[in-house]
Amino acid sequence: MAMQLPMLPDNAPLLIELRFVNPHDREDAIQEAWVAHLEGRNPARAVATFAQRLRRHRQRTVVSDRSW
Repeated sequence: MAMQLPMLPDNAPLLIELRFVNPHDREDAIQEAWVAHLEGRNPARAVATFAQRLRRHRQRTVVSDRSW
């Protein structure tokens, strides 16, 4: 079952941010957008923050794996 985006007056910024999310992480990003929407925060900014956090975490994991 595919998740649906929150109904916003302007979904364009959210759709742009979702383009930068890895397809395997897209459902999690949509959940982040929903939580942000329900909390009254900017869903596009929440998705951008989520994607950045994942990139940093994966980069740290790769760097720490190479140190062995």
